[in-house]
Amino acid sequence: MPYGASHLHSMEREEIRGQDTEFVMPEVEEPIEKLPEQEAFWRPPVRFGSVPVEKEPLGWDRHKGFRKLFPPVRLPFQIVERVSFGNPELEPNRLIWGDNLHVMRQLPSESIDLIYIDPPFFSGRQYNIIFGDQNEVRSFSDIWEGGMPGYLIWLNARLYEMKRLLKKTGVICVHCDWHASHYIKTEMDKIFGYENMVNEIIWRYGLGAANVSRHFRKKHDTIFIFSKSNN
Repeated sequence: MPYGASHLHSMEREEIRGQDTEFVMPEVEEPIEKLPEQEAFWRPPVRFGSVPVEKEPLGWDRHKGFRKLFPPVRLPFQIVERVSFGNPELEPNRLIWGDNLHVMRQLPSESIDLIYIDPPFFSGRQYNIIFGDQNEVRSFSDIWEGGMPGYLIWLNARLYEMKRLLKKTGVICVHCDWHASHYIKTEMDKIFGYENMVNEIIWRYGLGAANVSRHFRKKHDTIFIFSKSNN
């Protein structure tokens, strides 16, 4: 869309509505927030398995944060649908088409109460999913260039924006499994603060008898719950 920089700043947080589409416009860039201090209660080991452990999340730059590796993209993002859950006093939710990192960077800070994410699990697999009535095949890859560090840097950049979006009383739930859960927990400790972990939920499934011969059957996913603060 042919909007210049001056138009973008003057239309901060404004939505543009066409005949059949609706867009979220970029807002003014906000300053980089400092990460929580951890030294008083938690000192990370030098290495965790094959992944080096730093005091700061993987991918973090002390001057530019995650914007050094993932520069901002200032484009309008299309609202695909507005979804209401029956309460007329609340604004309908928005289903937005776009990379969630770039969309989140255009949303106001401390505006969300609850975030739940179900990201790729670092399974090392290519998924093909049958979608819709037309048996359309849609694919996504859970194979990561750079291995575990590349995956964690990708996830950390998004977790950092989610922390910015949460209200001071907000909560985030991160759904993962055995492939990377222990690494994700370590990175979330750095971003949200070790003391702000609320719960680790074990979602058990596969209640049938184990039919394996070389290992115990994998029967659960993990959901980490962190708060924005102790309030």
